[in-house]
Amino acid sequence: INEKLIGSYAIPISNNIHLITISEKYSKMIPRYIWMQTILPINILRRKIDVLFSPMNIMPILLKFFNIRSVLVIHSNLPWLYPKDVPGNKLKLLIQKLFTNLSIKISDKIIVDSKTAKKELTRIFPTIIDKTIDIYLGLDKNRFIKKKGSVELLNNKIDINKEKYFLSISGAWRYHCLKELIIAYDNFRHEYKKGPKFLLITKNTDQQYFNELNEVITTRNFSEDIILIEDIDSDLIPLIYSNADLYIFSSYCEVFGFTNLEAMSCGVPVLTSNKSAMPEICGEAALYFNPNEPVDITNKIVDLYLDKNLRRKMIMRGYKRISKYSWQNTCAQTKSQILRAHNN
Repeated sequence: INEKLIGSYAIPISNNIHLITISEKYSKMIPRYIWMQTILPINILRRKIDVLFSPMNIMPILLKFFNIRSVLVIHSNLPWLYPKDVPGNKLKLLIQKLFTNLSIKISDKIIVDSKTAKKELTRIFPTIIDKTIDIYLGLDKNRFIKKKGSVELLNNKIDINKEKYFLSISGAWRYHCLKELIIAYDNFRHEYKKGPKFLLITKNTDQQYFNELNEVITTRNFSEDIILIEDIDSDLIPLIYSNADLYIFSSYCEVFGFTNLEAMSCGVPVLTSNKSAMPEICGEAALYFNPNEPVDITNKIVDLYLDKNLRRKMIMRGYKRISKYSWQNTCAQTKSQILRAHNN
């Protein structure tokens, strides 16, 4: 089987697998939507495709009229639960919700990432409960393992091989409560002057909120120990996890939450939000806090960081917890739903 490299993934190409790429001019939202709703359904019809599997929240609406079966994956409930926290142009959000709502209604099967996500979505769209199924996502356990190694100073601010640090990997979205997390860390350092630094690896996904984060950091007494880094070489992530003393994730709207499991797989104790799907996904392998309450976050940091027995217990529970998640299971269950859509 030949392979074609797309990004960092090798896609197998054979007589049964065909890879079609489209122009980068369709990479932006509006052109992409136009392509999906006009050109894509015509290509599907011309190629006599029986079932379309779309993992990107929307479907070509014309499929309903072409009698082509469809399986849709919804990876976020944010636009319905917290529409004010979706950054960007309000017109784009309106268009996104319109096409997603229509896609949900016309799809033959809908896959979501957790039982929590299913409850949230079917509460908004009660009529889809019978065609909606929850399938957990997987975890690459070969990549996310406890690692040793050296790396150069990150942005000349922290040496992860020599310095202690708490870690959070999270996009700069308002619903990720990073401001509250920064305040909680500063409160912790007021009490424990020699505590670890705080390494926040993020991405500027919302310029206004990103500016607010930087402003909050500069006003903290321990601002020099709060290391904010935009993006990073993904190959370094397992090593950065492995050297962390504690992993913290503070989102209040998640349908799965990869990074908690990645941290567990690298042998790091996890402290995370008690909202949305986090308790379902992490189970007893994490300590939980209210992401909107900096005092609660601080107290849980103290509990988990200072109690060595609790830390060891959480690490062992984390190793056990990640056994629930594999891409093999995700693929097998997804394939089953595609076949059901085809046969119905």
